[in-house]
Amino acid sequence: MNYNFLAKNSITRWALYFYVLSLSVFAQDFDSGVVKTNEHSFIASTFSEGYEIPWGMAFLPNNELLVSDRSGKLYRVSYDGKKRTEIDGVPKVLYKSQGGLLDVAVHPEFSKNSIIYISYSHALGRKSFTRIAMAKLSGSKLINLKVIFSVDKKHYTPRAIHFGSRIVFKDGYVYFSVGDSFEREESQDIFTPNGKIHRLTYTGEIPNDNPFKNEDGSVSSIWTYGNRNPQGLAVSKDGVIWETEHGPRGGDELNIIKKGVNYGWPVITYGINYIGTKITDITEKEGMEQPVWQWTPSIAVCGMSIYESDLFTKWNGNILVTALKYEYLERVVIKDNKFVTRETIYEPGSRVRDVEVGPNGRIFVALENPGRIVVLSPAN
Repeated sequence: MNYNFLAKNSITRWALYFYVLSLSVFAQDFDSGVVKTNEHSFIASTFSEGYEIPWGMAFLPNNELLVSDRSGKLYRVSYDGKKRTEIDGVPKVLYKSQGGLLDVAVHPEFSKNSIIYISYSHALGRKSFTRIAMAKLSGSKLINLKVIFSVDKKHYTPRAIHFGSRIVFKDGYVYFSVGDSFEREESQDIFTPNGKIHRLTYTGEIPNDNPFKNEDGSVSSIWTYGNRNPQGLAVSKDGVIWETEHGPRGGDELNIIKKGVNYGWPVITYGINYIGTKITDITEKEGMEQPVWQWTPSIAVCGMSIYESDLFTKWNGNILVTALKYEYLERVVIKDNKFVTRETIYEPGSRVRDVEVGPNGRIFVALENPGRIVVLSPAN
């Protein structure tokens, strides 16, 4: 097409402008229409919008949705998505690089105590580290906030990356992930908090049956180690804790989290450095756990959820995994805790940050650029 000629004709120029604009709008309308997959067809529709980077989601017993935004804001959203209220009382977070307000989780007995948990990056001077706090949600305000996990200032690092930060519950305990802060060797050090999965009681005490001791002989909060940057945690109905973990360049992992286990980072990995150099020559070593599945090249895994509902019947028991780099939602089929197959089921054209299964089985997906929540519902 001769664009120079068109530019000389004002009517044609305006027509071309609106044509290009219409193509742009159409290209960005990813949140509508029917999507077909191998086993189900669904309709993707915008549920709630106006976020910067929606990082975590959690449903309240009344079906309202809590959404944490990495900018430091926490929202309470009605189940129809029409009303969004910002919650006051959120602690100050370091909103920088990969840091900010990260996960949000609802206490299993919220109906009785109104307690929620949040994870966030906390700053000390120019350094930062992951913190976990609990608070009572009273209407649109957090009250009685209590930090249940913090570390000595010697563990704070200048790089605002690899905070980990997912939160789940099992058998009366809260489990949460802490990334390696890019201090990779510390993932293998059981006397440092980074590169680990931690376990506490609901109120922040360290259980006596945790597998490790601190240097002074006291019980440690560490549950597993050798974890690079876990940004996905989910517990299945049969009690298995699943984890998705960022690899470097290659070697994203899907793991089953088990007491006291070493997951190998950085001694073993299927990935390489971002500049293309080797991290290690080995992918397996005695005493170090192998992933159930690993993605090479990396898809930049983030949030995950176990689909355990009958709305999408054929997906029951599958694991839903988000991808930042390749901007899609993936369905991973597992049988007897072993990988079977995988399928990309939704490609919104945006970084997919988190996924949550709603109370009636619909699938809620947190997306970036622009920040919004999309809901997937059966097409028929």
